[in-house]
Amino acid sequence: MPSNMIRNAILAGTALTVLVAAATPLHAQLSDAINDAILGGGSQQTQPPAAQPPAAAQPPAAQPPAANPDPQPAPDAPSSPNPEPIPAPAADAQPAPDTAAPAYASNPTPVPGNTVPAATRLPNGDEPSLSEGIRLSQDEISNGNVGFAHVIEIGRHLFTQSFVAREGYGEGPTGPREKKRRQMVSSGLGPMAPFAQIPWMRVHGLDAQACLECHNVSGFEDLEGGVTPGRTVRPDRVSGAGAVTSAAIINPLLEDPAPQWVLDAFRERGAADPGNMYAVFLRNPPHVFGAGYTQKLAEEMTFDLLSQRRAAINQADSARGQWYEIRLNSKGTNFGRYQVRVDPGAPSPAGLLQPCGENPGLVERCDGIEGVSEDFVVRPFQWKGIASNMRNFVRDALNFHFGMVPVELAPNDADPDGDGIANEVSVGEVTALAAFALSARPPSQAAPAGNQEQAQVARGRELFEGSGLANSADACVTCHQVSKTVLNPVVTVHDPRTPEAAAIASRESARGGPALTVTENGVGLGQAAPRGLPLPVEREFLAGGQTSARERAVTRESAQETGRNLPNGAAFAFNLNMNTPSEDRVYQASQPRLPSDSTGAIEVPLFSDLKRHAMGRCLADVIRQQTDREGVFVPRDQYVTRPLWGVADTGPWLHDGRALSLRDAILKHADSACPDDGSGLVSEANGAVAAFQALSPADQDALIAFLRTLRLPRDTSFDNVAVNR
Repeated sequence: MPSNMIRNAILAGTALTVLVAAATPLHAQLSDAINDAILGGGSQQTQPPAAQPPAAAQPPAAQPPAANPDPQPAPDAPSSPNPEPIPAPAADAQPAPDTAAPAYASNPTPVPGNTVPAATRLPNGDEPSLSEGIRLSQDEISNGNVGFAHVIEIGRHLFTQSFVAREGYGEGPTGPREKKRRQMVSSGLGPMAPFAQIPWMRVHGLDAQACLECHNVSGFEDLEGGVTPGRTVRPDRVSGAGAVTSAAIINPLLEDPAPQWVLDAFRERGAADPGNMYAVFLRNPPHVFGAGYTQKLAEEMTFDLLSQRRAAINQADSARGQWYEIRLNSKGTNFGRYQVRVDPGAPSPAGLLQPCGENPGLVERCDGIEGVSEDFVVRPFQWKGIASNMRNFVRDALNFHFGMVPVELAPNDADPDGDGIANEVSVGEVTALAAFALSARPPSQAAPAGNQEQAQVARGRELFEGSGLANSADACVTCHQVSKTVLNPVVTVHDPRTPEAAAIASRESARGGPALTVTENGVGLGQAAPRGLPLPVEREFLAGGQTSARERAVTRESAQETGRNLPNGAAFAFNLNMNTPSEDRVYQASQPRLPSDSTGAIEVPLFSDLKRHAMGRCLADVIRQQTDREGVFVPRDQYVTRPLWGVADTGPWLHDGRALSLRDAILKHADSACPDDGSGLVSEANGAVAAFQALSPADQDALIAFLRTLRLPRDTSFDNVAVNR
């Protein structure tokens, strides 16, 4: 078969790169009626699902941003030219939601109810979530014994159900947070005294029993046909954002021992004894919709940046003593430049590179790198860009919020939280939860109702993209880029059982400690991989020949066997288009999917450049935050550009929920939103906020009207369910 035919077949999903066996029956705690409501049709989507949303609810085809005075390369263009020699630097130079009308009885007298609805069983809230039929080993997935629907259904169950103490919720007397709490209440009084007999803490984790408690806001809708303009909450809240009450209050000082990186960060700020702090980080829970597309974009961008770095190093290695520079860019986002020199007599560059400036034999200049960490990994998850993939985020959230310690953090029967329960969440169960999160349907764009509203929204989009502004560089779209293209639609949940992880666990165990794969980082959101443990995206980059995303999209998947074999290093994988026999039964809640072309490529209208930007003194954290790699930090004033798809339904806004309206969120991007604290931190958005304030009131309203069309997607399986109607 010709290579172009192979490429098209594989990327379009007509040839399998991932095939698993048909799902075995799942004895989950869901009634048949609910399962019928949330599960869609058969494996191949050549016919539309049983309940397709109206056309207006389909995610829009993204339109290109307005012209920019410093345009970035087109997403599909080659990322950058070959590295070129440069002079040695001087020594000191460095559519509207579809709503059903409520049913009103013609005679408003009470109607006698029928018998109690029949149910297959009567589930209750104090049962373990990890019960028979839910427990899942990674070997069952890897061997093809469970299918797509089975894995996603278990993931949804784990996302929505509550964990309880008898399966590992909380900490025992020697757990790091419980130990600190007991110290603080030993005198009978103190800030933690009321918590002495309570299994949860609320401050620094142990603050919920289920993911759904924090990810449950999906906006409001009007009741068409109602007698008032009253609104109601939407019933389809799984995977939504969080309200004020859901904000994560993170204080790593409430552990014993406190993480060393936190203590060091406070010392750098001159706080020798920060023990009286109530909170160190505040985080507003974001929505999870479209997460599979976001992860895939970030991974492909990382492939591009790593390949550009490698190209420059190879050139420098071939002409030793000469500096080489390469521009760093991917999918229209500019990440600055990288310079490198290999001196005569230096050892050959390693295959797995360490962060910039830490590689023996390489002389690297890192000050030109912008908006990405010094390891060149694009991290799309968490507000500051902490987690490089969904698995890492899910793994850490289980530990932080519930004290449910995943086996991959504590293998070999380790019990770091001291509750007497080991092996609390298996590798396979983390895989299922991550897969469910990645499978969530993407946000959509609502269509304005009438001509006047259509004109207002159209004007708002023009302003968003820079048309009519005195300086188009101040446009929102400069950072909130409209769309980026996924080239290879196969998204992967990575398998943590690597030789490097096993070696680290063995090393820790040999020292007399528990066999932990992540140590000395506390239980916060962002468990840092120790040096020597490649991140999954780095392993995939090395296995794929250290090539760019476009080269991999053409060649990589054709090398994979068809059948039940997962891609190398994968614990689970599926096609984001969900149109292959691999996706044997698709949740209706995962639909509709974004459109794809004949190769399977997908234009993703996420409204972000997936780059970090300095946001100034007002939005700065108290201290810097560590990423999912040890020793790689995000400065306290930097945040990754938050994707705006779904922004209308995700209030309160900003990383800590301080903005209670979209207008307030815009204004709080600027340094003028707070007094000068002498830090010298300056927001990159000052010009954009000034441009917004210079608009007429009508134009300001138009821009906000456009933002209000960016909605979280409705789950159409609720259209015929009388919930909150």
